[in-house]
Amino acid sequence: MEMNRSMARLLGRVDTEGITPDEAPPGFLRIAERGWEVTPGGAHVLSALKSAPPGPFSDVVHEEYTVNGRGMTDYDLPPSGQDREERLLRRCVAYARMALLRADALRSTVEISAYVSLSYGGPADDHLTANVTFCGDHPGVRPYAADLEAFGFESLLKLRRAGLPPW
Repeated sequence: MEMNRSMARLLGRVDTEGITPDEAPPGFLRIAERGWEVTPGGAHVLSALKSAPPGPFSDVVHEEYTVNGRGMTDYDLPPSGQDREERLLRRCVAYARMALLRADALRSTVEISAYVSLSYGGPADDHLTANVTFCGDHPGVRPYAADLEAFGFESLLKLRRAGLPPW
């Protein structure tokens, strides 16, 4: 697990112990359960999210983050506060872990990572939102986030399949 300083501060005040798969919204669990596939271009994508390519991709990582990236469901959460932070982060990690565990079925040599980001936006820059995407570490291709600290306006967490504890 890697993170930028902003995520380290967030994890210092948010309880992430005992996260279970059922903390992810049902739609995200269904996405993870459908598993993964490799596109003709070599991208590792979640099968449920694959559709006609939206356009030409600059490289395989660009295809992966475009296809795999999704904003986390938050309509049922409080508009602000620690409860929102905690529940958004726990949802994202639950979904990311479930999807990463399913990636084993690919039997690929490419290591897939989940990127969880939380950031503020909206007209007053006071609305916390969260996103999750998945990208592989492909030889000779620039990674999605080579320097996590470069993402200074968001809290960014990188989870790798290797080292994830079982549910």
